[in-house]
Amino acid sequence: MNTLHHRLQPTLLLAALMTLLISACSIPLDVAPRELSAELPDALLPAGSTTTEAPAPTESVEIYLARATADGTMLLEAVSREIASDGSVNVILDRVFAGPTAGEQESDLVSPFAEGSSVVGTILTGTILEIHLDSLDGFPQDDSISNRLAYAMLVCTASELIVGADIDAVRILVDSDGTLNPISIPVSDGDPPTAGQPVDCSSYTSFAPERP
Repeated sequence: MNTLHHRLQPTLLLAALMTLLISACSIPLDVAPRELSAELPDALLPAGSTTTEAPAPTESVEIYLARATADGTMLLEAVSREIASDGSVNVILDRVFAGPTAGEQESDLVSPFAEGSSVVGTILTGTILEIHLDSLDGFPQDDSISNRLAYAMLVCTASELIVGADIDAVRILVDSDGTLNPISIPVSDGDPPTAGQPVDCSSYTSFAPERP
């Protein structure tokens, strides 16, 4: 019996010493597992995805806006626009309806168009371009210089500035309850055309841009 007591005594002393050391170090003991997390320094964070897409190719096109001269006459002036390289004629003509940018307005470029009209389609037959509009709401609604200037911007952009399409003249048709109806396009020079008759930029010589 004494021999067993002497064997257990060192073991009990060692257990008591371990308990004392744990208590002295104040190590918390959890009754259940818990998730540990810490913020990693930036240098240790996994690299993020750095995939970059190539920018869509664009091309520069021109449209007509207008500028008032010293005597108050309105003249067409060509300005550049960036569009998708596969942009259609519709896209180019819609830029006419959009009017000048903020920077161009500060440079005194103007447009008579208001919101309300957009191009819904175009058809090129021979050298005649049909422009199909959803309405005429964006055009000035009176028989004024502004009204004729709006048509000059649209017609002259189509017939003079669109590269890659052989366009000599323009017809305009307007959607009405699903039916496209040709209109008589207001002009500034020459006889007013009948409904559906094509016009070209020579019908707007009063707005012809100044030549350098």
